Amino acid sequence: MYNQNRDRGSYRKGPDQRGRKPFQQRGGQQFKPKRPPLPEGFSLYYMAIVCPAAIETTVKQYKDYMFEQYGSKAASKSPAHITIVPPFRAENEIEANLVDFASTFSIGILPFNIALSGYGNFGERVLYVDVLPNEHLAQLEKDCMQEFGEQFPSIIFGMKPEFNPHVTIATRDIPEGKLHEAKAYFEANHPYEASFEASAIKLLKLDQGSWHIL
Repeated sequence: MYNQNRDRGSYRKGPDQRGRKPFQQRGGQQFKPKRPPLPEGFSLYYMAIVCPAAIETTVKQYKDYMFEQYGSKAASKSPAHITIVPPFRAENEIEANLVDFASTFSIGILPFNIALSGYGNFGERVLYVDVLPNEHLAQLEKDCMQEFGEQFPSIIFGMKPEFNPHVTIATRDIPEGKLHEAKAYFEANHPYEASFEASAIKLLKLDQGSWHIL
């Protein structure tokens, strides 16, 4: 799935129903419990596998339902995706380097299949479309985080949970006590199975309140 021998020369530095633990920090990285306000000249970014249009359309309908029924809209700021490098702040001047990293890393990805199935949640905080266990995806995330840390050692993450791949439907602003009600609605009315071929990661940037693919 993943080609370790690709050319790196173009880089420039600059618990749910599967028993997964969502917010454990991982060793070997620098983490802080909260992200401080952005200084001038910095932006927020993350890297992800972005879902294709058909899945984006369906997940957007789910997000719209969550907004109409519960006023939950935070997840609507991003396209449907599987996060690989979680949100981080970086100087605007290294944005081109970050784009180069995502592009060059993607060259080494041999296309592989990702299967989505049903729904899951992290406590009362996050509702999502679940991703079936996938060794290729787990290895890609591990390799990407390692190389990202080597290429951008000064970047410090506000929080880094264990890698639990999922496609978010709603997060953070779900009214208290309503997550399981919403999950039961989707399970009863929208049983979901889908798959797609992954072949690249993308850099996304927060701009005027929404995340945009660069």
